Amino acid sequence: MKKTLFFAIKLILICPFGVLLSQNYAPSPVESVLWNETTNSQGNQDIYYYPFDSNDSEVKPIDYVTSETIIMATYANNRNTAGGLPTILDGSSKVIPYSRNQRWEVFISQANMNLSPQGRLIESYDKGLVVGAASFTNLSNVKQWSFKTDINGQILYDNMINHNNYGLGIWAFTQDSDGNLYAAGGIFFFDNTYIGMPLITKFNPCGEPVWCRALPVTPQSYQGTVLDIIINSNNDLIALVYQSTGGAADEIYLAAFNLDGKELWIRPYAKKSDYPLMLNRIGRKLIEHRNGYYIAGYCYYPFPGNPIHVFLRPLFIGINSDFKEKWVKPFYALDSVFGIAETIIPINDSVLMGGGIRRATFGEDANSLLMFITTDGNEIGYSQIRNYQIGSEIKVNYISELERVNDSLFIAASVFGTHPGVNPVGEFIIDTSCNLYNFQSRPNTETKPSMVKTYDNNFVINANIKVGNYFKLYLYKIDSNLESVPLDTTQYVYDSLCPHTIQSGTIDLTDCLVIQSIDELPSPDEYYESIRWIPVKAYPNPVSGQELTIEFENTQHHSNIELRLYDAFGKEVHRRRIYTGQQDISLDVGHWPPGLYLVVVYSNGGAVGQCKVVVE
Repeated sequence: MKKTLFFAIKLILICPFGVLLSQNYAPSPVESVLWNETTNSQGNQDIYYYPFDSNDSEVKPIDYVTSETIIMATYANNRNTAGGLPTILDGSSKVIPYSRNQRWEVFISQANMNLSPQGRLIESYDKGLVVGAASFTNLSNVKQWSFKTDINGQILYDNMINHNNYGLGIWAFTQDSDGNLYAAGGIFFFDNTYIGMPLITKFNPCGEPVWCRALPVTPQSYQGTVLDIIINSNNDLIALVYQSTGGAADEIYLAAFNLDGKELWIRPYAKKSDYPLMLNRIGRKLIEHRNGYYIAGYCYYPFPGNPIHVFLRPLFIGINSDFKEKWVKPFYALDSVFGIAETIIPINDSVLMGGGIRRATFGEDANSLLMFITTDGNEIGYSQIRNYQIGSEIKVNYISELERVNDSLFIAASVFGTHPGVNPVGEFIIDTSCNLYNFQSRPNTETKPSMVKTYDNNFVINANIKVGNYFKLYLYKIDSNLESVPLDTTQYVYDSLCPHTIQSGTIDLTDCLVIQSIDELPSPDEYYESIRWIPVKAYPNPVSGQELTIEFENTQHHSNIELRLYDAFGKEVHRRRIYTGQQDISLDVGHWPPGLYLVVVYSNGGAVGQCKVVVE
C-alpha cells in the first residue's frame, strides 16, 4: 500500500490531470443552443452562427460535446432568441457567420466528468490535430481519450481507449509519414499488488490498433511508463521510459522499436552505478539533433562534499548516434539552480536551450528558467523571468513548452499568476536573455499546457478551463503576437489515407497487448552490430538444377546493395543489384561450370555478407 500511495503522489507530479482537483472557479452562467441555417446563398451547406457581444467585443467560442455530431455555441443567458436562431431585438447583440472573424477557441467536454489534457499535442499529416485527454471524477476512475480535429479545432471524431484489465495513461503521440499514429504511456491499476508497465501502441490511419507492446518493469521497480516518443532519422521509434524505483536503481531508459512493433534494444542512462549520489531521476523530453539525442528532466543531487542532503536539480543527458551516453549534467550543481527542466530545443548547431522552473518547491519564489548547454555537455549559463517582470502581484511563473518564433525570439507556453499554487495558463514572447517582449494570461485555465507549432507558423495550445463543476478541454490558436488567429476557410480533405469514414467510438486494447521481457532485449551496441551485416544463405546447396535461391537478412538497414559471385579463381561471374528491403533472389545457374563459387553482398561499396555455393 505504501508503494501505491507513493506512486499516486508521483503521478500527480507527472500527469497533468492531477492538479485539477485543487481549485474552484465561479464562471458566468451560460447556456447552449444550436443555431443552424441550411438555406443560404451557397446552396445546402450548413452555416453555424455564433453570438457577438457588443459589450465586451468578444465572439464566444465553440463548445463541443464529445461523441455528438452537433456543434453548440455558448452565450449569456439574457440574449434573445427566436425559433432557435439569434435575433437582434434590443441592439445590444448581433450575430456573425462562423467563417468571419471567429476567434480560434474550442471547448471540449464530457458529461459529468472532468476532462484534462493528456499527451503532447501534435499536428497530423492532413493539418488536423491529434489531442489526447483524460476524463475522470477521481484518480481511480480515469478514462483515456483521443480526439481528431480539423484545422480549426472542430472535432472530426473522438475515441475512448480502453483495456478491460488495466487503466491506461497516454503521455505522448507521434505520427509517421504513412499516417500511422503511435501513442506512448503506461498501463496500471491501483490495489495492494500495484503494478504498471510502459506501453506503446500503433494505430493505422483509420485509428485501428495494429500492435501494442508493454515492457515489464525491473525487479527494483513497481511502476513504469513512457513519457516521450519520437521517430528518429533511421525511422525507428525511440521511447523515453521512466521506471519508479525511489532512486534505488536505474530509472531513465531509452527503448527502440521498429515501426512494425519489433523490439530492438533497451539501455539505461544516468545509471545508479555511475551516479550513486543521484536520486529520483526522471526524463521529461527527448529530442534528436545533429546525430545525437538529448533528454531534459530532473533529479535530486547533492552539493559536492555533502552527499547527505540532496536538492531538486534540472537534468540534461547527451547521447551519441550509437546511443552511448556522452554526458550527464545535473544543471549547475555548484550554484543554487534548484528546479526542473520541462523541455529542450536546439537554438543552433551546437547549443541547446532548456526551459522549466527554478525553485520549483519554494512556493511563491518559483520562476521561469532558461538553461543553456552545448551538445558537448558544457554548461554556458542560464537566465530567468522574474515574477516582477510580469507584474507586482505575480508569485509564480514557469515554462512548460518552447518553440522558435524567429531568429531571436521564442514563444513559451507557461503558467503564471498571483497564487503560490495553481495558476492560469499563458504565454511569453522572450529572447535567450529572458527579456519579456509580450505576455498573455488565459483566465480560469490551469494545468500544464501542451503546445504545437503548426504548418502556418502559428501555435495551438491545449489547456483546460473550469465551467460549472467540471473542467473542459480548452484549445486555442494564436500567432506570434499572442493574438487569436482567424479561422481557416479553405476546404481540406481529412484522413485521406483511410479508405473509409472514421467513426467515434471505443478502441479496445484488451486483446492487443504483447508483453516483451526486458531480459530478452539486446543493448544498442549489440543490436547495431547485428544489423551492420547482411547474413546470406543459398539453397539448394549443392545445386544441380537450373535455379539457385539466395536469401538475405537486414537489407532494410542498408543501401546501394550489390550481389556479386566469384568463381574459384576469384573471377567475377555475375553481378546483380539488390534493393533495400529485398529478401531473396533466384539465379539460373544451369549453364554455369561445376565448381565452388563465392557469394558476396556489398553495401555502399563494403562487403557485409558472404556464403559459398557448390554447383554440380
